[in-house]
Amino acid sequence: MNNTLKNKREHQILTAALAVAVEKGYSDSRMDDIVQTSKLSKGAIYWYYKSKKAVYLALVDYWFKQYSSEVLSQTKQTQLASKKLITLFKYFINQFDSNPTVFKILTEFWSLSKRDPDFNDKFQKLYQVFLEYIITIIEEGIASKEFKNVNPRITALSILINVEGIHWFTLFEKSGVEANDYINTISNFILSGLKTELNNEST
Repeated sequence: MNNTLKNKREHQILTAALAVAVEKGYSDSRMDDIVQTSKLSKGAIYWYYKSKKAVYLALVDYWFKQYSSEVLSQTKQTQLASKKLITLFKYFINQFDSNPTVFKILTEFWSLSKRDPDFNDKFQKLYQVFLEYIITIIEEGIASKEFKNVNPRITALSILINVEGIHWFTLFEKSGVEANDYINTISNFILSGLKTELNNEST
């Protein structure tokens, strides 16, 4: 089987699994649900994934790679650390506006990571990759004197937590706050606290 067909089938299966997970959650979903949603045969599904758990473990990777690659692509288009962070925030809020369903899966992933060590291990490793990338941006800003001499890891963790906070708007739609207003306010607070006085005055 050539790689093009393999990639197409995996994309088809994991896209279906994402839709099923959002609608039913992990515990209440079945392989038959993924089969029906994907429009593939059960044999085709089992050719790639031997169990429901295997599908969802692959889905975590699929979800992360899809969004991390797009984030990396967009942030690499600018040199300034502050612009990279702004791009990061804007990317996720644009994704929320265009497809909030994707953020709903975060709740299910977190729930799975609490119950299953395999999911916990995978989730920890993937989030560590993203955290380290944000740390790199903070360190770049400190080295260029654009940012204050803050603790890069604590700062990056704060940013990651606030980005992840977007998903709560899929659960509490009547919070009285728009997701755009939330992320714009939070990003302004973070950048104002990070930038040196000279850089704050120039923006």
